[in-house]
Amino acid sequence: MAYSSPQLSSAASTRSSQSSQYFPLKDLVNSQVVAPYASSYYQQHTLAPNRINLCDSQLSEEDWSRHAFALGMPSRDIHKPHPDARRFAQKLQRKSRISNKAVTELLVPLIQSATQSSKKLQIKTDTTFHPDAVPNGSPVGRLSNSQNAPWNMPLPVPKPNITVGFSSKNFTQHELELQDGIISNAHGEPCNLGKISQPIVGNNALLWPFLTVDVQSDSLEAAQNASAGSGSTCNNALALLAEAAEESRVRRHGRNAFWQSRTAVHGFSVSVHNDSEGNGKVATLNLHISEGGLSHSCAPIRSYALCNEHDVECLLSRLGSIFIWAENCRLQQIGTLLANLDALVQLESGREHLSDRFTNPDLDMATSYGESLSPGRSKFGVIKNVLTQVSPRWIRVS
Repeated sequence: MAYSSPQLSSAASTRSSQSSQYFPLKDLVNSQVVAPYASSYYQQHTLAPNRINLCDSQLSEEDWSRHAFALGMPSRDIHKPHPDARRFAQKLQRKSRISNKAVTELLVPLIQSATQSSKKLQIKTDTTFHPDAVPNGSPVGRLSNSQNAPWNMPLPVPKPNITVGFSSKNFTQHELELQDGIISNAHGEPCNLGKISQPIVGNNALLWPFLTVDVQSDSLEAAQNASAGSGSTCNNALALLAEAAEESRVRRHGRNAFWQSRTAVHGFSVSVHNDSEGNGKVATLNLHISEGGLSHSCAPIRSYALCNEHDVECLLSRLGSIFIWAENCRLQQIGTLLANLDALVQLESGREHLSDRFTNPDLDMATSYGESLSPGRSKFGVIKNVLTQVSPRWIRVS
């Protein structure tokens, strides 16, 4: 039976869904430009319109246990002494004030140690994403002219401090070629699969990221706001692939509950508050769930004091279980979707497909030898019209 993800939180319990008066556009725009993630309007006017739901409290033990069981990872923190975790915590203890860049530089070797030198994973820092995979629930330019309509801001293009994804060595040359083309999103709009599968601008070594780290000095809430966008974008990319790979199934059955459970995507992020006042460093590990690319949920799993050696060791162990899940589950999910996509765009010889049994009177008449068409209708025009009607919404780019 397909696993259906439990809801992270009800709409009433989230900050992004709380109703309040709408603020003047001048104040809203200025706050977004100066400090977008720290803005008090960010969740209401940016995350919520783009269908991103950020829970205001961490998951209960029961909720997280259900998710962890479904993902095949331990639900409880496991304390394992580790020299890298000890060195990391001690360095932060000695430096009460440290730049975000320095925090990132300290986190990278810690995350690398959790990968256990896996050749399947790649780690990149200070990466700007392509906008193609960014959730677009309320695109710019679709604002209502009504005076009572809310002001919606586009989701900023993510630029996480650290991004973890898969190495291109996990895919065959054919699979890499398959990931270079034009597909359509849930709104029927074209997007570039090459920029979705390899979201980092100017870099082709990392594919399909599943974990991001965002470091913010303003507040933990600002870091979680940034992670909500980064994590949802990573999930949305895979949801877009599922949309294209499941095209025939969607046409037959629609986007029902079963389809949403089949295309549900899980991911993770770490939000780090680098307190500029020197009052400590706190991080939350967050769970991201995207259901069919239609909605995105983000909720903290646990909080960790980064100056506390015990907490860092627990976080390191948790990251290790996430990387094991990514190699054994998420990578396999990507492979399955690519195989489905391949079946749509490349028909193998000697294999019967649904299209082999397809009949169309207009097409049969146009291709029949010696048949004449009605005046004003050319054979090429009829064939082109029929193919336009029956072709999938996305096309491959050679």
